[in-house]
Amino acid sequence: MLPFAPLLLAVAFAPADPPTLDTFSAAGVAFPTEPGRLYQLQRRIDVKGGDEYEDVDVAIRGTGERVVRFLPAGDYRLVRPTGWALVWRDEFNGEQLDLTKWGKEVDNYGGGNNERQAYLPDDKYAFVKDGALNIAVYRDPHTTSDGKTQPYSSARLRTRGRGEWKFGKIEVRAKMPDGQGIWPAIWMLPTESPYGGWAAGGEIDIIESRGSAVQETTGALHFGGAWPRNAYVAHSYPFPDKNAAEAFHTYTVEWDADAIRWFVDGTLAQTRTKDEWFSEAARENPSAPFDQPFHLLINVAVDGRFFEKVDQQADRLPPDAFPQTLLVDYVRVYQKGE
Repeated sequence: MLPFAPLLLAVAFAPADPPTLDTFSAAGVAFPTEPGRLYQLQRRIDVKGGDEYEDVDVAIRGTGERVVRFLPAGDYRLVRPTGWALVWRDEFNGEQLDLTKWGKEVDNYGGGNNERQAYLPDDKYAFVKDGALNIAVYRDPHTTSDGKTQPYSSARLRTRGRGEWKFGKIEVRAKMPDGQGIWPAIWMLPTESPYGGWAAGGEIDIIESRGSAVQETTGALHFGGAWPRNAYVAHSYPFPDKNAAEAFHTYTVEWDADAIRWFVDGTLAQTRTKDEWFSEAARENPSAPFDQPFHLLINVAVDGRFFEKVDQQADRLPPDAFPQTLLVDYVRVYQKGE
């Protein structure tokens, strides 16, 4: 349970008449919010030895407007969370990809970087099964927008317009594919950057896995000016035990105005401070460009510049090596409370 500041509101909501469901009566709660402040609804539960409260879904970021929620009848309270509060999540527990949280990109050019895949919206490339998101690469040929024939197809998802955050903690539990030339990535881009196009607006790479080099994971920041005046810093983290394809691992980024930190299974892998990045368009602002709302992306690319210094090519994989699949157990986003 999240720690909380002094109680703001404690109420017992009477059931609505008539009940809206067979097994639950509906209760309604409305409360004003202050812009930028986090609020958490909690429900009382009976436990041996007394009562406790559990969180009701994710915390709510205030906008200055009243918030209305319809809930099962019971005893509730409203608190202001302290520390990290869960504000967005996808546990991938349903049977379909939640399109209120993820948009499917379509790009038959492959996303640049000399990549060789198309990003297509077909369900075979991005789907939910057995409690996990699957991003699958197939050796399905396509014709690019400039007339080239490429052999691979995959998917890229993003939360733009559905979820974007300025600062926070992003936590992802995932298992990587291990085919050479296969490039899974979970990363962030600015939604509306005042600093210019890529990479002037910044990029946060939470995790990138380099094909069959699954004994380590990588993370990076991109910043500076618009390409080709961009700059970056990157790091790698070696797994002490099972590699990225043998087991699920938890990848976390903590991001604030002064620093961005990467963790793997709770172990600090790298810290980058504002002294290590800059914005060509706003050199007087040490937090720029990482002081704007960013959204999440998940994709699996094939080949490209990520493999320029290593001898990996997806064409060497046998036909029965496909699909190459990235599995994501969950994505959770937290922000700081009071």
